[in-house]
Amino acid sequence: MKNKFFQILLIAIFGFLVQSCKKEYEQENVSKTEVQKPKDSVKSVSVIKPEKDIQYSINVEKIDSLDYRHFAIKNATKKKTLTKITDFNKAKKLLKGIVEFNDNSEDGDQSAVKKIHFRNGKEYGNTNEYDYYYFIAYYPEEDILLCEGGHTTDISFNLKNGKETEETGNPDYINFSPTEKFRLNGHFGGQECSAYFIQKKIGNDYVKIIQLEKEFEKLTKIWLCVVSDSFWADDNTLYLTEGSNFEGPKKYFKVKIVEK
Repeated sequence: MKNKFFQILLIAIFGFLVQSCKKEYEQENVSKTEVQKPKDSVKSVSVIKPEKDIQYSINVEKIDSLDYRHFAIKNATKKKTLTKITDFNKAKKLLKGIVEFNDNSEDGDQSAVKKIHFRNGKEYGNTNEYDYYYFIAYYPEEDILLCEGGHTTDISFNLKNGKETEETGNPDYINFSPTEKFRLNGHFGGQECSAYFIQKKIGNDYVKIIQLEKEFEKLTKIWLCVVSDSFWADDNTLYLTEGSNFEGPKKYFKVKIVEK
């Protein structure tokens, strides 16, 4: 009887020990699992500032001719040239349905622009027969029509969006930055000086962001009358010379475009 009692007691004690060990093992595994559980990862997200919120300005530094030539040689690359069609009859065929020229001109000059049907639906019409703009060139890559107004003024039309000279410029003035993010542009206003501006490529169009000669004068007290030479060192750094007779000997400048 005693032996049977001790057997039952031993079995009970053994069962209790087994259960205790099992619980400790499970608790230990739970603890390890909790310790090894990876923390939630924090992802960094780069926020791109909307184009409408970006502000543009320039810094201008006057340099000497030696520095200018040094950087000109260092950054010597072939400038991109745009296709330019000066043959009136060829351009007229390409622009059929877009630009109407004055075919019934009494003086025989049929290159005067009478009406433009821009590709975005806008229209331009010349209502003054004594103040026509005359064809100079068509630039198919930019879809820009360049004309000449009174006093040899540059008059241009962007046939894609209807923008005119102040925002379209004369494509002969265009100088692209290395990746074509920015470009220098300008036009002749009929007096001794030209107007210059910086454009940025936004979407599929180049948009004017800085009226260069005005900002340039604010910083230097020098009127940027004639840019006789220019080149880009990078997308934000433009070197140029002011070569008019009004400001004395040729001057050399480094212009930095600042985006905020």
